[in-house]
Amino acid sequence: EDFLAQHALPKGDATAVMDRTAFDRLKSEAAALSPQPAATGCGGCATNTAKVLAALGSEAALCGCLGRDEAAARFRKGFEACGMRDATVEAEAAEGGATAETGEVLCLVTPDGERTFAYRPGASAALTVAGLSSALQRFLEERKPRELGLVYFDVYTLLCPGQLTEDGMRQAKALGARCGLNLGSAGIVSAQHARLWALLRAGLCDVLTMNGAEAQALCSGEGQEVAIGGPREALERVAGLCELAVLTLGVDGLWTAGRDLAPERFSVEPVGDIVDTTGAGDYFAGGFLAARLRGLPLPLCAAWGAAAAAEVLQVFSADLDAAAWARLRERCHGMLR
Repeated sequence: EDFLAQHALPKGDATAVMDRTAFDRLKSEAAALSPQPAATGCGGCATNTAKVLAALGSEAALCGCLGRDEAAARFRKGFEACGMRDATVEAEAAEGGATAETGEVLCLVTPDGERTFAYRPGASAALTVAGLSSALQRFLEERKPRELGLVYFDVYTLLCPGQLTEDGMRQAKALGARCGLNLGSAGIVSAQHARLWALLRAGLCDVLTMNGAEAQALCSGEGQEVAIGGPREALERVAGLCELAVLTLGVDGLWTAGRDLAPERFSVEPVGDIVDTTGAGDYFAGGFLAARLRGLPLPLCAAWGAAAAAEVLQVFSADLDAAAWARLRERCHGMLR
């Protein structure tokens, strides 16, 4: 906790560190303080969610912008090993001829299991609407039947050039897909407050996932979205703008609501030993959406999401081994018998 305070990293949130030298120094200092070796894996909000979708039987592809470096090769190898299809694009060379490096995230886990992120966007912030559109078309052309069920955006796409999130959602809808949005970072939600409300009011988002802090950030601030009583009130405020909004509250379970859905609360089984909360929300979203895309009722969607989150909460990092993936599949598919 002292390390987080020293480096102005808000606990439980994500902070951009744009300078490569400063980011590398932060990694070195964190490694020197850590009681265990650092784990390197294939992660990120949308990546983690796609891993679960693929593991539970959905056909999932990942679109993002990567550099032309060793980190990109490792990343591709990692997500392809999880059963995802590659819909990534390479960053274009800048004016000086240099290509942006693949982005990195440093995840710092405190003894209570809470994770805090520092990230260097790198090439990930260079994804364009043209690149996303090309990836969607390629994915469709490779599928029979040619249809898209859901295109899922994370809040970090708001940091990409122009109106990538909004224009990307419009293109996805034109191709017949529903659009999902994971709020992912209370800090980014606060910084992009007005833009997020405009996106929601425009009817671009069909499925919204968020935790309590993100819900509070979305529904607090200037203008019409002023202080609210709590996360549930935030959920009710946004639910009328979406087909489905999902609010996760950790051990307190979750709430769902939507344009035509009354608020409903679901409890979750407590997880015994929480090792690391990294990826828990992403894994929950993956399990929930995998069930939703199958047309399962909301109680089963909540149960699949909770099962996925429980698995990743019990390991260090956001990667599961083969035994854990098999256990998750058996648990979720067993609910259908």
